[in-house]
Amino acid sequence: MKKKLFVVLMFAAFASLVSCQSQQSLVTTPQESKVPLNSGNLGINLPWLNKHDGSESVNWLNTDYDAAKIDADLAGIQSLGIKKIRAFLMLESVMDYDETEFVWNPQARGNLHDFLRKCEARGISVIVVMNSGNHDGSYASLDGKFRWNLIKTQEGINKYIAAQTLYINEYKAYDNILMFELCNEPYGELTWSPAAIASEVTKDEVHSFLKQAYDNAKTLTDIYVGFSELEEEEQSKYRVFSDPANRTEYIDDCTDVYSMHFYRPNASYIADFRNLTNKPRWATEVGNLNYYDPDALVCPMAGHNELYDTELNFLAVVDITKKLIDSGFSCVYPWSWSSNIGMVVHNPDGTHTILKLPIWMKSQLTSRSVSGED
Repeated sequence: MKKKLFVVLMFAAFASLVSCQSQQSLVTTPQESKVPLNSGNLGINLPWLNKHDGSESVNWLNTDYDAAKIDADLAGIQSLGIKKIRAFLMLESVMDYDETEFVWNPQARGNLHDFLRKCEARGISVIVVMNSGNHDGSYASLDGKFRWNLIKTQEGINKYIAAQTLYINEYKAYDNILMFELCNEPYGELTWSPAAIASEVTKDEVHSFLKQAYDNAKTLTDIYVGFSELEEEEQSKYRVFSDPANRTEYIDDCTDVYSMHFYRPNASYIADFRNLTNKPRWATEVGNLNYYDPDALVCPMAGHNELYDTELNFLAVVDITKKLIDSGFSCVYPWSWSSNIGMVVHNPDGTHTILKLPIWMKSQLTSRSVSGED
């Protein structure tokens, strides 16, 4: 997920919540998809820990791990009828890097086992996101940050592959893992991550790393392996899947799944992927515009963080979901349970107030509407 002008983003998100909370008990039913929505094709992102104090912990698997809050999150998701989630379970959050190799942190290693067992007990399957590189480039022990500089050399790539081998072998026995996602948005982050930009990593270097990591992982497990990436028609650099040449050169040989992220106002901004049938298609992040650029100075379309507006995001996700499911996508995962104040409010007392989109999701999955606190 792109994170631009985060402080402004959260202010806009809060304003959106205040203006839209009165609508939380209303469920407007748009035109239904031709393909019915069910727990097999409608999931949600539970990327990291919301601490219920107005803050979030992206690097949440070690000292910030809160088993009770995570269990409450999973219970809330289960209450919606959702059985598929996508979670950021970064390798660098459970392994320390001592400049020579990645080594396990025993407590964090156990925390990840605890999380996967909790999901398993509730019948919830997980896309395991192993790396994410959108950060400032400063590093510390167990910081959850992808080391971009390592993938510039074969020696560094080998260190990452050795760590991924340990990780996959440690957790692959869980029957509820849907995919080992080796990287989140590795190509897109080259254009907005301060750490990626500072490292001067190239697109070809990213591809070399992904291909080697993919080939190695395929020798370890029969579970899906690959990565996810932003897809945006308005800018050629983000036409990762819709551009055949780009797809052939940078995508096809290093992932089992076309795992796409869409942040657009409605389905008219989404390319037609009906002819893309050689791999499963998953929409693993979906939402309205996720940036603040009111005068379109950086992006080709003016954005006001509509992702965090309860009503506007609801309309966008429902419209996009309908198009994707009807065109053959296997699953749609809106963003997100723990990091979207326009979808779920994490109350100080530990409860959750669900807003319009998850209310609608539950109505689709359980044929009954809900409102209020869990």
